[in-house]
Amino acid sequence: MTSLLLLVLLPQVALDTSRAIPLPPVVITATRSARPLTEVPVPTQLVSAEAIRQSGAARLSDLLAQQPGLLLFEDHGTGLMIQGFEPDYTLLLLDGEPIIGRTAGTLDLDRFTVQGLDRIEIVRGPSSSLYGSEALAGVVNLIRRRPAAPLAATLHARTETHGTHQIGTTTELRRGRLGAFLLVDHYRTEGYDLAPDVFGPTAPALRDYTADVYLTWDLPRRSLLSLAARHHRQQRLSAFALADIPYDETYRQVDWSLHPRWQQQLTRRLRLDLSLYLTGYATRTRMTRQADGALYYQDRFAQAYRKLEVRLQQLLPHRQLLTIGSGAVQEALEGDRYAGRVTARSGFFFAQHEWAPRSWLEVVSGFRFDTHSDYASRFSPRLALLVRPSEHYRLRVSVGSGFKAPAFRQRYLVFTNTAAGYSVFGTARFREELERLQAAGQIARLLIDPDRVAPLRAESSVAFNLGGDVQLFKRLEVSLNLFHNEVRDLIDVQPVAQKTNQAFVYSYFNLERIYTRGLEATLTVRPRSAVTFGLSYQYLETADRDVLAAIDAGRLFGRTASGRDYRLQRQDYGGLFGRSRHSGTVHLRWRLAPLKGTVALWGIWRSRYGYRDVDGNGVVNRPDEYAPGYSLWHLTITRNLGRFLELQGGAFNLLNLRRPALMPFQPGRRWFVTLTVHVQP
Repeated sequence: MTSLLLLVLLPQVALDTSRAIPLPPVVITATRSARPLTEVPVPTQLVSAEAIRQSGAARLSDLLAQQPGLLLFEDHGTGLMIQGFEPDYTLLLLDGEPIIGRTAGTLDLDRFTVQGLDRIEIVRGPSSSLYGSEALAGVVNLIRRRPAAPLAATLHARTETHGTHQIGTTTELRRGRLGAFLLVDHYRTEGYDLAPDVFGPTAPALRDYTADVYLTWDLPRRSLLSLAARHHRQQRLSAFALADIPYDETYRQVDWSLHPRWQQQLTRRLRLDLSLYLTGYATRTRMTRQADGALYYQDRFAQAYRKLEVRLQQLLPHRQLLTIGSGAVQEALEGDRYAGRVTARSGFFFAQHEWAPRSWLEVVSGFRFDTHSDYASRFSPRLALLVRPSEHYRLRVSVGSGFKAPAFRQRYLVFTNTAAGYSVFGTARFREELERLQAAGQIARLLIDPDRVAPLRAESSVAFNLGGDVQLFKRLEVSLNLFHNEVRDLIDVQPVAQKTNQAFVYSYFNLERIYTRGLEATLTVRPRSAVTFGLSYQYLETADRDVLAAIDAGRLFGRTASGRDYRLQRQDYGGLFGRSRHSGTVHLRWRLAPLKGTVALWGIWRSRYGYRDVDGNGVVNRPDEYAPGYSLWHLTITRNLGRFLELQGGAFNLLNLRRPALMPFQPGRRWFVTLTVHVQP
């Protein structure tokens, strides 16, 4: 333990790879200190650079879909579901800093190329004790490559079904104390159409550009300066028809980030880490009539995020490591759906204590305190234990709390759908906008007392995880994790008033209480050094506790297909929408040394899940309210052609599953071929 903690305090300088000693995989996201993956006390998964390369994925969504225990959730983009939580409860990081730019809570994974990633670290369970808001379900940290080679470059070119092409290059350089890594990537697709009888494509044509820069400077006296920068631009072109009148739709998005960081080894046992993080995100949507180019609708949105953080790590006697940190955040937002520019400020302080009182026991405890200008302060503690009864067995226990702050739209949105006539107002703007509608004579009646529209509380959870790993005969590994999450104060939208046009006025309330619980299991077998076979399974139960209370009280009814009403029982309730009770993955990797190649096969399976409310009671309870389960299979074949060339080909959705009505995001089988050129003098 002591040697590991000393590694934590060393500056992250490049190693001489000619003398480097092989080390076990190390992760940093779970505790914000470097630890071997097997020694992390909370459920953590690592996707290595080799696994990223062998996956055949071009975008982050395809890569994460292959990982055990993760499901994709399609709503205003492709989001990620962890332990039954919707995408807005998972925090996505880039080199440890938050990524902004969510739409209706979803951070679209298709914004991100997998090129240039060194690894991905996935932490399950609440991590608000380290990262604050949004880390309620878990954390996904995208970690970019650092410059290590004196000079190296790659050029990759890819072609895929549906007119999809990708071309890009990476370059890394290290000279003395200076290092640089550069990525340029271009991705484009012509989209696809699963409903030819409907005007317009199912998925739009897309143009995507990414540029990443990472610079390092090793200063004297054990100091390291680094600067990371990213610029991303995307454009989507689509078309649709209203009342048989065709329209064009253009969507443009730009996001960027700048992250200077200074790390200083103050003493042999004390390390300082100071960072500044600046990021922005902006979108613009324009809809014009095809006949004459007349503007039908436009929407502009811009978000800015600024964070300053200082962190100290102190190695203490008796195998202890103390981490403390503090910082401030300023956010700003403006757009056509918001009344003017909106700003918010917050501050935070966190502390974490890592202690190994025995060689077989490690204890990690910590907390974070967040203050915010728009909602009450939050205190988020966590306690985790790692027990090693022997070299081949590990037991993990953790309990902690998480929270998700009310989104800007839930506080400040001012939106009226001119076609349908309804309005949605955030709680901070509700009183002003309702009085404006009343003065204009547009309110027919109030459905509830407007005084009930109060400032929102942060959604909060308490979670428990119990699991462990077993390694047998060096060829068989079994991992098991039981989890239970209790969430309260979930924010929901409810009608408050009815307009004279019969449409409604909506606002947001803290209403729901839910739970998610289940089991995650993985099995990895290596019958030969060149063969790896893996299985994963997740059992998931979810429920709204208010729905369960209504069922127990006999207040909730369903309706059969023949129109007969009946009182619901608990066994009729299918849980939260979009959740499968059973899901799993299978993967096989086979390295073919004589052919200098690798064959990789993945399978993804999930059982049925609720997707609609037929009888109008707001819950899943009838067989025709479920979407059927499905499986997807992916194949990738990689071959090295000499020292400098690598050829990869394969197919996603190998069996060509297509369900246009239920799965418009799945276009069928997608063939791809990628050629990569490696240059290293």
